[in-house]
Amino acid sequence: MLKIGSLAPEFEFEDQRGKKFRFPEDFKGKWLALFFLRHLGCPLCMEKINELKKSEQKYQAEGVELFVVVQSTLNRVSQYAQKRGINFFLIGDYEKRLYALYQVFRGGISALLSPKVLIATTRATLKGNFHGRFEGDELQKPAIFIINPEGKLAFLEYGRDIASVMNEKRFFEVLKSLKGKDK
Repeated sequence: MLKIGSLAPEFEFEDQRGKKFRFPEDFKGKWLALFFLRHLGCPLCMEKINELKKSEQKYQAEGVELFVVVQSTLNRVSQYAQKRGINFFLIGDYEKRLYALYQVFRGGISALLSPKVLIATTRATLKGNFHGRFEGDELQKPAIFIINPEGKLAFLEYGRDIASVMNEKRFFEVLKSLKGKDK
């Protein structure tokens, strides 16, 4: 079981540009936001990625490096990031090894078919985020991990359903609280 205060699980990854990194080792000294979403064909995931892209400078100004893990292939991630001009780290994990490492599990059918999910999916679709190809587990629930500059888990939250992804306002409230504790 992952616990706040423990070292963030380490892994190696190749980003959308083909560069290899060790997480969190290569990013020590920075605050890290590690989002787990479903896949790049998911309207809710596309909406979250678009939100992060629009706010990327705000995260940078707060000293936060962004990472988004999706159940898509590295090739698909590279194409998607290039086409949409995504500069933060987009990590393809088609085999779901990082999901297992961070204990981000799938939900049951209720994670997909609740009224909240239907409303959120409709909202995302109306914004132009149409469901693309099915690449990952449609029942995969999201999660967010905030790692402090020492590489320790400072915050973690697992989604209750596929639409439960921390919004920007709450992220910065949590970050402010964590930075206050860090002093």
